[in-house]
Amino acid sequence: MPRLPLNAAQLEVLTWVRDGAPDGVYDGYDHRIIARALHNRGLVEVKGHGKQWQVSMTEDGAYYVEHGEYPSEEKSPPPAVSVPAAAPAEPQGPAPKRPATKPRRPATRKPGPTDAMMAALLAAADNRIEIEYDERRRYEQLAKTAERFNKIPEGMQVTVESHWREKTAHVRLHPLPEWRMRVLDPVPVPASLRGASDVVKELRDREDFEIRSGEKNRALRLVQALVAEAELRGHKAKFIEPPPKDRWGYVQKHDRNQGHLMLVLGPDEYRLSIIQISKNVEHVLSKTEAKRAEQGLWVQKWDVVPTERLSIRIETHGVKFWGSEWKDTADRSLEDSLAQILQELELRHEAEERSREAAERARIERQRRWEIAREQAVLALADSHRAELLAQQAKVWKKAAEIREYAATVEDRASSDQDEDARRDALEWAQWARDYADRIDPLRQRLSLPEPPEATEKALQPFMGRWSAYGPESTYRG
Repeated sequence: MPRLPLNAAQLEVLTWVRDGAPDGVYDGYDHRIIARALHNRGLVEVKGHGKQWQVSMTEDGAYYVEHGEYPSEEKSPPPAVSVPAAAPAEPQGPAPKRPATKPRRPATRKPGPTDAMMAALLAAADNRIEIEYDERRRYEQLAKTAERFNKIPEGMQVTVESHWREKTAHVRLHPLPEWRMRVLDPVPVPASLRGASDVVKELRDREDFEIRSGEKNRALRLVQALVAEAELRGHKAKFIEPPPKDRWGYVQKHDRNQGHLMLVLGPDEYRLSIIQISKNVEHVLSKTEAKRAEQGLWVQKWDVVPTERLSIRIETHGVKFWGSEWKDTADRSLEDSLAQILQELELRHEAEERSREAAERARIERQRRWEIAREQAVLALADSHRAELLAQQAKVWKKAAEIREYAATVEDRASSDQDEDARRDALEWAQWARDYADRIDPLRQRLSLPEPPEATEKALQPFMGRWSAYGPESTYRG
């Protein structure tokens, strides 16, 4: 069964082992769990527990770090069969010469899945290959492996795109976006806090700024560098008031008081926090705790202690480009990430501007379509009103014609009636009927095009279709 490619976290731990497993890179014990999984795959060797925990690289692990794939599994030669040694025979003359054996050719390794994917992408006319929908996660890992081990041509990227409705997916090799190709000028970090901004001064005195004194000066200088560069670019910086406490002394955290400082880019506000990274160290038991442990009772196993490493996190939610958090790592300090942090904020701001412009265009288009719908509704309302009047007039006209016909019948019958009084009453009734028919007959009145009714929202709503008569943004249909 083929082994699955490593994910990003596993690759990171494997590279950390290759670099000698330096201390201070990882907090907690997640990396040990990942290392155990790598051990099960034969890429590293894990020994010991607790303080005696050790990890080392295997040959397969070194190969994976270098090539981004597992070494091909060649069939191992059959084990040698032990033959008991025979008694030395008497020399019977010169031994026959054995034929010279030809040197074995080194086994050629088959291309791994990452190389196979890259070869297929490069060979495709449009640098695109179709894949099974259920394979998209696997190819996402292959794409990350290809990027980590520099198998992607410079200036290009590999992305996996899928459509869940159609259950289709494909892999594309295409140019990197322009923002990833920019060369960023480093942000200068001051050597001291002389002349620090008001934001830094207020942050320095903030009670809940939980950074150890040994790293506090550096943290404030990093904040000062961000504030100064942001203001140099025309942005604004604000101090965020600490969250209030309730009457019991508990902090009332809320989105509006999250973070330590705020960088304002036009109408967009971004909250940032600077945090000291901590790690778990094994707790040294006191005598009392040791006795409790001997009795099988719970005792504290780990202590959370701060490290020298810092991180900066963007607390404001939204679209991401590089990410939302930057940390001190073994090969990159936080000072080197300041330019990327500011670029991330500016990219988010530009995306918000585009989103607002698109929303405004959509609003204008909705307004235009709503006005067209309303104009059509006004015409439909007038037509409906006039059609209703027309139907009423036609009905009355038919009624008048029927009355006249009835009156004529009455007159015919009365003319043959021998009773003078009965004939007179019948003719009187017939004459009234004719007069009434003339009074209600619309054709005996002045005809004109009826005026349309008042176009109120309630009157227009039945003719507005999916729109609300109360406006393009309204959902009220009453």
